[in-house]
Amino acid sequence: MPKLLFTPTAAESFVALRDDPRSEAVYKAVRKALGYLELNPRHPSLQTHAYTSMQGPLGEKVFEAYAQNHTPGAYRIFWHYGPDETVKGRVRVAVVTIIAITPHP
Repeated sequence: MPKLLFTPTAAESFVALRDDPRSEAVYKAVRKALGYLELNPRHPSLQTHAYTSMQGPLGEKVFEAYAQNHTPGAYRIFWHYGPDETVKGRVRVAVVTIIAITPHP
């Protein structure tokens, strides 16, 4: 299971959704998607695919995952693998960095 890291921008977006009562449904959908992402970045519900219009800070391949679908302004989660792996005891844990949580561009 990957460990999730958030950029400051992604963390601010997540907190803003959490703190806005009008965004309760969006927040729940994003939280659920992040749970799937943490369990399996290729979970079918996420419909994860490469997002070629963006690169990570070190040129990493960026992926887009669906938090919502068939909704106007559906929310997406943009992420990449890395920056590196963390050693937890003797087990290597993959790191997924959440770049942005935003309505579909």
